[in-house]
Amino acid sequence: MEDDLDQEINYGGASPPLNSTDDRQLKVRNRVRKKQQLQRRSNANDGYYPNNHPGPGTRSMGPSRRNRGGGPGPGGPGGAPGGPGVNGDLSMVHNMCSPPENGPMNVEEENSLITQCLSTMPLPKVTNVEARTSVIQLSPPEYDSLELDLSDLKYELLLSDKGRDAKYKSVFCGDATEITLKDLKPVTVYHLKVCAVLSEELKGALTDPVSFQTLSCEPEIPAPPKLINKTKTSLSFRWNAVCENGSKITSYLLEYDQGLGEDSFTEVYSGLERQYKLTRLTASTKYLFRLAALNVCGKSPYSEPVGFYTNGLAPDQPQPPVLSEQFVYALTMAWEKRPNDEEFSLQMEDEATGHGFMPVYNGSNLSYMVRNLKRNTKYKFRLSAKNDEGSSKWSAVKCVKTLPERPHPPSKPQIKGKINPYSFRITWDPPNDSGGTEITKYIVELDDSQGYDTVYEGSEREHTFEQLTPGHTYRIRVACYSEGGRSDFSDCCVATTLPVVPGQCHAPKLHGKPKATSLHLKWGKPDYDGGAPVTSFTAQMISADNTKREVFRGHDQCCIVAELLPGRSYLFQVQAFNRAGAGPWSELLEVVTGAGVPEAPRAPQVNCRSPHSALVSWEVPFHNGAKVTEHRLEWQQRADTAEFTQLYMGPNLSFDAKGLTPASIYTFRVQAINSAGAGPFSPTTQFQTPASSPGPIASIKVVPGTTSVQLSWREPHTNGSDITSYNVDVGDRSTPLSVDPVSEYLLEGLQPETLYKIRVQAVNSIGVGPYSNVIKVTTRARPPTPPRLECVMVAPSSLKLKWGEGRHSDLLTYTLEMEKDDGIFQPVYTGPAHTHKVTRLTELTTYEFRIFASNEAGSGDYSDTYSFTTTKAPPPPLKAPKVTNVSQHGCVLEWQGSKPQGADSTAYILQLSCLNGRDTEYKQVYRGPNTSHQLEDLTPHTEYQARVAAVRLSSDQSGDITGGFSPGVVFSPMASEPSGHHTSAVSGSSGSSSSVEQRRPWTDQQWAAVILVAFLLVAIVSAYACHILVTYMGGDSGQFSQSSSQSSGGATPPSSGHNRGNHHGGRGFS
Repeated sequence: MEDDLDQEINYGGASPPLNSTDDRQLKVRNRVRKKQQLQRRSNANDGYYPNNHPGPGTRSMGPSRRNRGGGPGPGGPGGAPGGPGVNGDLSMVHNMCSPPENGPMNVEEENSLITQCLSTMPLPKVTNVEARTSVIQLSPPEYDSLELDLSDLKYELLLSDKGRDAKYKSVFCGDATEITLKDLKPVTVYHLKVCAVLSEELKGALTDPVSFQTLSCEPEIPAPPKLINKTKTSLSFRWNAVCENGSKITSYLLEYDQGLGEDSFTEVYSGLERQYKLTRLTASTKYLFRLAALNVCGKSPYSEPVGFYTNGLAPDQPQPPVLSEQFVYALTMAWEKRPNDEEFSLQMEDEATGHGFMPVYNGSNLSYMVRNLKRNTKYKFRLSAKNDEGSSKWSAVKCVKTLPERPHPPSKPQIKGKINPYSFRITWDPPNDSGGTEITKYIVELDDSQGYDTVYEGSEREHTFEQLTPGHTYRIRVACYSEGGRSDFSDCCVATTLPVVPGQCHAPKLHGKPKATSLHLKWGKPDYDGGAPVTSFTAQMISADNTKREVFRGHDQCCIVAELLPGRSYLFQVQAFNRAGAGPWSELLEVVTGAGVPEAPRAPQVNCRSPHSALVSWEVPFHNGAKVTEHRLEWQQRADTAEFTQLYMGPNLSFDAKGLTPASIYTFRVQAINSAGAGPFSPTTQFQTPASSPGPIASIKVVPGTTSVQLSWREPHTNGSDITSYNVDVGDRSTPLSVDPVSEYLLEGLQPETLYKIRVQAVNSIGVGPYSNVIKVTTRARPPTPPRLECVMVAPSSLKLKWGEGRHSDLLTYTLEMEKDDGIFQPVYTGPAHTHKVTRLTELTTYEFRIFASNEAGSGDYSDTYSFTTTKAPPPPLKAPKVTNVSQHGCVLEWQGSKPQGADSTAYILQLSCLNGRDTEYKQVYRGPNTSHQLEDLTPHTEYQARVAAVRLSSDQSGDITGGFSPGVVFSPMASEPSGHHTSAVSGSSGSSSSVEQRRPWTDQQWAAVILVAFLLVAIVSAYACHILVTYMGGDSGQFSQSSSQSSGGATPPSSGHNRGNHHGGRGFS
C-alpha cells in the first residue's frame, strides 16, 4: 500500500438488499412525521403549547423562511444569531434529534433533523492492531426520539496515512459494524474518520480523527541475488538491502541446492554483508540460490530461486533453429538452451541477394524476430552457441518461407443515386494493392447504432439497402478477401434517411408555484420525433381576452414567462419542430398567478458613530398585497469589487454596523421580503469612515550582530493617514527612539552577548498606534583572534604546519590559506584540527601562509603572513647494476644513470662487498660521473656483491646529497678453463651466484618485515576477537552499530575523527 489505501474489508454475514434512495428517504420522513403527530397530541392534552396560528403581535415559533433557505436552526449560514424560539426551533432545546412540536415541518427541516441525528455517531474503536491488519468497531448514532431502521443505515470509513490534517480516502461504505483493514504498512500511524449515511442527501458529519499505529514485523521478501563474477569453480554474488518494516536487519541467509536440482537447499552464508563468493563448485553446473533476511521479529520469506552456471567447456553443435512465428515481413526463430550455452549467434541467407549467410542476431535470448523481409520469400537460417570457452559448430540449415500479405482495404463506399426514407444504394472500388493475389469476395457491414452486422457477401461492387427506418443514421464499411486473408475495413460511409414531422407534445406542466408576475413552464419531447431530432419548441400563451402571444421559441424544454399580472388566469400550449417542419399543438394548461413581491425601498441612511461603527436605517416600502415580514441589508466592503454580501436579515428597520475600517468607503443597499418573495434592492448609499491612528505592526524580523541589531518590519495599516514616524522601544532605555518612516533600522551601541527586549509602534497625524509584540534578541559574541603559525616538519615536497596548543577542543574552526603564483591566497584546509600537512610542493621554494579562526560569532581577523621554505630533494634510488665481461680476475659493472635535478650535476658511488670472507662490509671502489666501472684484481671462485648510489652535487655550495643505494647484485669471477668452455663457465658462475644468494642469511630489513607481518596478523586476530566479544556483550546496541556501519558502506567519517587521524599520522611520520 504505497499511495492508495486499497483495503480488503471483511465482516460477518451478507448485507440485506437495500431499497432505493427515494424509498429510504420516504420511509424515514414518514417515521419523523408520525413521531411529530404523537408528540403534538400528547402536548396538546397537557396544554403546554399555544395555538398553532399566532395572532397579531405574536412572534411565530416555527422555522423562518430564512432558515429554510439558508440553513437549519439558529445561527445557521445567513441567519441572525439568537437562542431557541427566535427565528429557530423550540424543539432543539430538549433533544438535538427531537422533531419540532409546534407546526408541521417541510422537507428541508426534516432532512436537517435527520442529519443532526446521524452526526451524533460515537468515535470508532480500533482493536487487534497488528503489523498489517486492524479491526475497526463501529456503533450506531445515539438517537432517542427518532425511530430509524438499522437495516437502512450505512457507514462510510475514511483513512489517511499522511497525517491528521492530510487528505483522507474512502476505504469502506456498507452496513457492517466490524471491519477488518488489511494490507496496511508496518510501523505507520493511521488516522480514520467515520460517518453515518442513509442516502446521498442524508449523511451525518464525520467524527473526529482516531489514530492508531501498526506494529513492526519481519522484513519484506528480498530480491534474488545478482551474479557479479563466475569461474569454473566459484560464483560471486551481491544483493540489495530490503525493507526492514520497523526492525533493523540482523543477518542475511543465502542458500543453494548444491547443484542437485532438487528443492532441498543448504545454507552457505549468514551475516550482514550484502555480497558473498562461493567456491569449490563443479564446472559447467547449474546451481539454484535463494535469499532471506532476518530481524528481531522473524525471518522474511525466501526470494524466488535463481539459477547460475559455472564456466566449462565450449558447447557442442546445436540443433537447427525452429520457426516460432510466421509473418508477412518477419520471421521469429527459436532454439533451446543447453546447460553449457551462454550466448547464441543466428545467421540468415537470402538467395536473391547472393551474399551468403549474414549475421542477424548475437545474444543470450532463446528467440529472435527477423524483420524487414520480403513477403512470400524463402530464407535459410543456421545457429551457433558459445560461452566463455569458445563457440560451437554451425547447426544444420533450416529453410523458412514468409507469408503472403493481406490485401489493402477497398475504397470508401459512395452513395449512388438519391437517398430515400426507406432505402439507398452504395458502390465502391477495388483495393489499390491486392497483396499479390486475386480478390475472391467482398463483405459489406451495416451499423444501425447497435453494432455492425454483415448484410452482403459476394464479388459484386454494388449493393442496395432496403426496409430502413426513416430519419435514421447508418454507417457502412467494406472489406475484401484473398489468399493472404481478409483486409482491413474501409473508411465508413455515413448515410441518413429522410425524416417526417414530429408528433403532438404532451400538455406543458407548471414547475414550482406561480409568482405574481412570472411562472416557470416545463414540457417533454413528443413520443414520436418523425425520424429526426427535435430541434426547437414554440410555447404560446392565451390571455383571458383570447389574445394569443408567443412566449418562447428555442431548443430548451422549459421557459419562464414574465410580464404577467398578479391573480390572472392564462392558458399555455407547446409545439415541437424538426427538420421536416412543425408538429401539432399540445393540449391547453390553465395557470393562475400569485401575489407580488414588495417594491424597492428608498436608499438607506447611514449615520457615522466612530471610525469603526455606523448606524444604517431604512423605511418599509409598499407591500404589493402581502405584508413585509423582514428586510435584508447588504454591503460592499471594497470599491474595486461589484459583489455585495449580506450584513443583516430581520424585521428591524435599523442596524448598527461595527468592525469597520477607518478611511474606507462602504456601499449599502436594502431589500424587503414578504410571503411572495424578495423584492428589488433599493438604490445604493455610499459612506466613508473617518481616518484613525495606525494599526499594530504584525511581525518584526531581527538579525543580531555583535554590537548592533538590524530590525525590519512591514508597514502597518495607515487607517487613512500616512505614517510620519516609528517609535522603537528598547527595554534598557527610558525613552523610545523616534525613527523616520522606513521599514528597516540598525540599532547600534549594544553590548555583546546581552539580551534585549524590543518593540515598535507607528505614528501618524491622528496619533500613535499600539506597540507590536515584544521581540527578545541576544547579541552575538566577538569573533576569535588568529593563532600563531609554525612549521614542525620540512620536506622537499611537503610542509607540516602547526597552530594553537591542541590540548582540548575549543569549538573553533581554522582556515589555513596559502599564496598561489598569482599572488592570491586560497584555502588549503578548513576544520577544527591544529595541524595540517601541505603536499605537492616544489623543492627549495618559499611559500606564504596565513590563518584565521571562526566560531558561531563569525570569522576573526587574518594572522600575519608566515614564510616557510622546502628542502632539497635527494636523488632517487637506482636499479641494481649489471655485470658484463666477466673474466678470471675482473668484470665490468654498468648501471642506469639518474635524471638531472635542476642545475645540480650527478655523481655515482660504487661499493663492493666480499661474501666469502669474514669482513662482509661494503667498501667504496669508485666515485665519479660515469655509469660503468671496470673491476680488477678479483679473486676467482669468490662471491662478490656490488651496489651503486647517486650523489647530487650542489651547485650552491650547500652540500652534496646522497640518494639510496640500489639492490645488491651477486657475481663470481670465472675459473681458468679452456677458451672453448668460456660460455659454460659464465653460466656456471651465474648458477653458483644464485645458489649462494639463496644460502645467504637474512638481512635486518628482511627480519623487520617478517616481524611487522607477524605483528599485523596478531593485531587482526585480536581485533576480531574483541569485536566478537563486544557484539556478544553489547546485544542489540552492537548489532545496531554493526548494521549502521555496513549500511553506510564507504561513507566519510566525521570531520573531528578525520582530523584527529591526520594529526596522529603526521606526528608518527615526523
